Amino acid sequence: MKQNWSKIAIALGPAIVAVSIAWELARTNPAYNFLVEPWAMKGYEMDQGWTYLAVGVVLLLMGLAVMSKRAVEVPYSAAVVAFATVAATVLAVVYGPETISITFSGVIIAILTLILTLVIYRTFKSLVLPRVPALNRFIIRMVIGLGTLAALFFILSLSLGGSTVDVSPGLATFVAVGLLGLFALATPPHGLAANRMLIYASVLGGAVIGMSGGSLRTTLLDAQVATIGLSGQYKDVQVGMGWFIALLGIMILFVGSVALWATRRDLIIARSRAKEQRAAAEKSAREIRESYEQYEREKAAAAAGATTSN
Repeated sequence: MKQNWSKIAIALGPAIVAVSIAWELARTNPAYNFLVEPWAMKGYEMDQGWTYLAVGVVLLLMGLAVMSKRAVEVPYSAAVVAFATVAATVLAVVYGPETISITFSGVIIAILTLILTLVIYRTFKSLVLPRVPALNRFIIRMVIGLGTLAALFFILSLSLGGSTVDVSPGLATFVAVGLLGLFALATPPHGLAANRMLIYASVLGGAVIGMSGGSLRTTLLDAQVATIGLSGQYKDVQVGMGWFIALLGIMILFVGSVALWATRRDLIIARSRAKEQRAAAEKSAREIRESYEQYEREKAAAAAGATTSN
């Protein structure tokens, strides 16, 4: 039980998010009771509630996949990352608006530049530096990293800076989550990419739920207008217990996923150190054996020379 608490949290968190559909997501100030209809709405009566359910199911599937011992294998991790990217894209297409407007301000350009630079640098560090040791120096790495950052910021600023683009939520989500997936795969140890992606997914899921609070209140007011022709005031409508329950589930998932990632990272580091120590010990033993054999050959040669002289 003590050793598996992180896996229990990973399974429990998304389940709590999913069942929030049965709870109130928005309610009106009790002073309006019997004056407006509906006074409150549960998750299954709102599109947001079904979104919470879908997010919970996706996170649960990811969590179950990450729990597997095979999750530390690079191909398996890559498959989990691909699933997360596709699932997030589908959710955005199904539950998102038809189009969203993205203005590439300086902040957006900076964030996009930073993510792309990290992905490129991680890939360079993992694939190039082991093969070209001459580049593995602090000054050279810093020059390459800062140069890449400056070049990308310059290119993106010239091509996208200040422009506003209408894109489908699916495309925007695919690009954003895909970049996170590439970053997770490019970061060593590569076998923990699935664990990292689960952490990122929990943060994204929490952001979606957290930022939906305003839309929950608006949806309830719109339902009141559609039902009786009038509604309460926005300030008198609040999120319901289901919203807090969904966020609680996300927090539990986040804690469990971070704990599982840390445990596996420590295990991989320990195994890597043991492998290095074993290799060093074998090298030392081989050198000792070769020195002893050389000594025996020299001794035999000296003995043969002495016999010849006699």
